[in-house]
Amino acid sequence: MNQNKTIGFAFFIVSFLLGFLFLQSQGIEGGQDSWQHFLISKYAIKYPELLLDQWNKPVFTWLTVFVCQLGMKSMILFNISCSLLSGLLLSLALKNNRINNAWLAIPFLTFCPIMFGNTISCLTEPLNVLLLSLVLYLWYSKHLKAAVALASILPFVRTEGFVICGAIFFIILYKKEYKLLFWLLIGSVIMNIAGFAVTGKPFWIITENPYLKFEQEGQFDPGTGELLYYIKQARALFGLPLLILFITANLIGIFSIWNKDILKKYPHIGLVLLIFWFYFMAHTMIYYLGILGSHGLVRVMAVVAPCMAILAVYGLNFIYNVLPDFKFKTILLNGIILLAVCHVGYKENNYAKPYHLNEATVKKDVSLTNFELATEWLQQKNLLSRTIIHQLPAFNVLMNKDPYDPKSSYYIWSINKPDDWAEKGVIVVWDGFYSTREGNMPLEWLIKNPNYKLIHSIEGFERPANYPTIYDIRIFEKINK
Repeated sequence: MNQNKTIGFAFFIVSFLLGFLFLQSQGIEGGQDSWQHFLISKYAIKYPELLLDQWNKPVFTWLTVFVCQLGMKSMILFNISCSLLSGLLLSLALKNNRINNAWLAIPFLTFCPIMFGNTISCLTEPLNVLLLSLVLYLWYSKHLKAAVALASILPFVRTEGFVICGAIFFIILYKKEYKLLFWLLIGSVIMNIAGFAVTGKPFWIITENPYLKFEQEGQFDPGTGELLYYIKQARALFGLPLLILFITANLIGIFSIWNKDILKKYPHIGLVLLIFWFYFMAHTMIYYLGILGSHGLVRVMAVVAPCMAILAVYGLNFIYNVLPDFKFKTILLNGIILLAVCHVGYKENNYAKPYHLNEATVKKDVSLTNFELATEWLQQKNLLSRTIIHQLPAFNVLMNKDPYDPKSSYYIWSINKPDDWAEKGVIVVWDGFYSTREGNMPLEWLIKNPNYKLIHSIEGFERPANYPTIYDIRIFEKINK
């Protein structure tokens, strides 16, 4: 079977498996970030200023604004498509450079545990993966200007795109292709002009970046982590089979310093390695130093899954070259590695296999259980038409509330405790986790405030010993202005 047919067959099988993943999912990954991304994109039509929101990222908003009008399921299908197309682009890039086993880039990318575990979501990572895969495809196809120009807009899909641009900057200097530097800047220049035209702020990229704002204002402490945090997470992030192949590819990269002929067998290995390690070390240092809003989130490593997939193919081909020949070597070993990678993708994410049709892969978020009860109660009492104040993005979706219309809904952190300006008659839905952790609203303040009246309580369905009130909900009405 030739490479084109093999790639097509792999694409079909992986599409089939992702279809089962979609059908077996009851919830979404990414927590409340997924819901917040969904809400921003959904309401960007009604509030055009959201099209330049730097937390949601402008390019992500532009490409998902119409998708989100159709609901969260459509957005999940969008991210599944991003994963599939990314694998296809990588396999074609390798095939066009006559790399053996190019088709394996599709399952290597899709079932890379951190990528697989964030596909059923409304996160920005899958789109970033797709655009990075397209950058690599264009680079492998020798369309360098197009590749660099596309890379220049990656910071407006995820802020770490600046790190990827930094890696490409060094490759440009190494190759002495200095004219490409213009194309590396073009995305930032155009976006800043657009931001300036709308907001009137000449350094829009810097002044409106939420992470830089948090850092400058000192209002948010994301915590710090140990220097080897992501190294210790590597097996869960990428899976043991891909890690072994990745380490092999790193050795190839080291040997290529002395043996330039290696670069002919493994083209552009330097670029791919540099992007991966720039990105990996950037997040390591950001979390270690506790800056730029890092929480030590592991899902951010999904962005470099394309690099992992390409390097894994290189590593596998190298191992095949040093192993002695035997009958059906490639077929047998490819089958073993493919099954191992797919199995690890499911195992590391604790997902049900496709043949377990009655089991959920992405399970329902249990924290929403009492919010669903709260929605039902508010509807029964004809209170949903009131302004609802709370701290959970998903709650706006449940109630079909507009979070950008203060007459419809807004977040509890907006209540000014020293000078409470909330209107009489508003409903405040306090919960034991989000309202306290993110909304900075103690339950005692509402209970002791004579302007608020407790009208309903929903007890936690579970009471963990370390956080017994985490699932509690209290509903208040403001009775005095």
